[in-house]
Amino acid sequence: MALVICCCATSTGFAHELAAGVGTQTTFTVRDGQVTILFNLGWSVPAGFPVLADLDADGDERVEEDEWRPYLKAKIHELLPLLDLRVNGQPITLELLLIEQAGLQGSVRARPFDAYFTLSGRLPEMLPPESPIGGGWWLHWRDGTFLDQTSSQFSWIPVEDHDPDLSFFILDPRPETFEDQGAFIRTPGRTSILYFFQGSTSFDPFNDSAPSAEQLSALSGPVPPLNSQPPAAQEPVRPRPLPTSVDPGTDEKGEEEQIGGIVETIVLGEAAPWEVLMALLLAVIYGAGHALGPGHGKTMVAAYLVGTRGRIRDAVTLGMVVTFAHTASIFLLGLLLLSLIEASTDKSSSATYQNWLTTIFSFGSGALLTMFGVFLARRRWRAIGAQKRADGHSHDDSHPHDHSHRHSHPHSHDHSHVPADWGGKDEVRFRDLVALGLSGGIVPCPAGFTIVLVAAHFQALLLGLVVLSFFSFGLGLMLIGIGCVLVVGKERWLDRVGVSLRSRFLRLAPVVSAILVSLIGVWFCIDSIARGQQPIAQMLRALARQLEG
Repeated sequence: MALVICCCATSTGFAHELAAGVGTQTTFTVRDGQVTILFNLGWSVPAGFPVLADLDADGDERVEEDEWRPYLKAKIHELLPLLDLRVNGQPITLELLLIEQAGLQGSVRARPFDAYFTLSGRLPEMLPPESPIGGGWWLHWRDGTFLDQTSSQFSWIPVEDHDPDLSFFILDPRPETFEDQGAFIRTPGRTSILYFFQGSTSFDPFNDSAPSAEQLSALSGPVPPLNSQPPAAQEPVRPRPLPTSVDPGTDEKGEEEQIGGIVETIVLGEAAPWEVLMALLLAVIYGAGHALGPGHGKTMVAAYLVGTRGRIRDAVTLGMVVTFAHTASIFLLGLLLLSLIEASTDKSSSATYQNWLTTIFSFGSGALLTMFGVFLARRRWRAIGAQKRADGHSHDDSHPHDHSHRHSHPHSHDHSHVPADWGGKDEVRFRDLVALGLSGGIVPCPAGFTIVLVAAHFQALLLGLVVLSFFSFGLGLMLIGIGCVLVVGKERWLDRVGVSLRSRFLRLAPVVSAILVSLIGVWFCIDSIARGQQPIAQMLRALARQLEG
């Protein structure tokens, strides 16, 4: 019972967290009459690997500077029109000064990477101290990049890198969202309002509302061109580099990167036989650990098995069906994902397509589980009614000679200690196990998608399927182990309770179990919509564009 409670409590109902996709982080530094921006663009493993593969123009399985630099230069010029910075209401023209990268150059393998763009813009004159909204500079920032892709946005404000006589307030977003990073303050979201001032100000951040950019534009003079500054003062002060979203040099790697490395080791054929075996064993271990994460059917398996006359072989069958469904969905949807990536001009949108597929199939899995649970509850309730009628009929027609001791109670290895009337006669049916396993196992996962992506890049889909099978084998072993523990634990618990408890309470347990399966399906649907709001919005926008165009 404790294990069932833990499974229900730890599983969120949704198979996986949504992939990070791409992310932007922006650092603002105000110094020497300029605003300097370090614009960090990061790619997660699912979003970045197709980009790396696409950049390898000469096919040497490496990305060199002459391949990544033109790509990053084109990328920032594509993004600059989507970055809107206004100071005192005036639009600021940002000039690209420097391009750097972390983790982009090197071998083509499953890994995240980052690009850093140093941008600079000339500030207008400060508002005078007697201004009704306080003197200084008001910065309004909006990051409009990747609206139609899975992405995240953050802003970083250095505490001490600005002009020494400057103080600042962060007015948007709200203070409760701030993260103190020591030398920096980090805020989430696409928009920021920063207020820099010298000495004191009449603006009260606790009682006054921040002015809009439109309100400020009438109070501020025009922004002087960047090249009107004396040459000696044109060189901007660059902010300190931010830590990368994932440092490629560390040993701590994400699951997708680790499983991608396993696939790469095998498909390149450079490893010794014992190393291949160790890699496959590692894939099994990753799969088993992966099954312990949220989702993957643990709660569903628990809810079904505790309410049936299930045996060890039923737990094994259910675990195998879930594993097969999980493996097949990953491979088939991985092929669909590959075709979408190939048809896309922006390879980093792979994470977006992946999230679309995951959201759709997560909702579909919940809908199937809901229908299956309702059907199962209805059938079990009818079975209980039929059993009651049969018991009443047998009691009315009983004769003295029927009360002999000739009936036997055979024992076999497949015998279940669960009461004979638990769920009705022959309640556990193979087709039920298949239907339940397929319904709960069709949700794919990012790690499985990574296996297919990496294997396809090395033109070794068959070997990728082998690794995926070992990965799923570990996942299946864990699910089967959980199911067997539930079956054995349930039977031992039932042996401890009396016949009275069996007849009064446990007769309804199969119906309650079926209702729980249905409720888990409803939770899958609700949670997939709640967690998939961004992918759903992206899908609707894409559909609207298709209908318009």
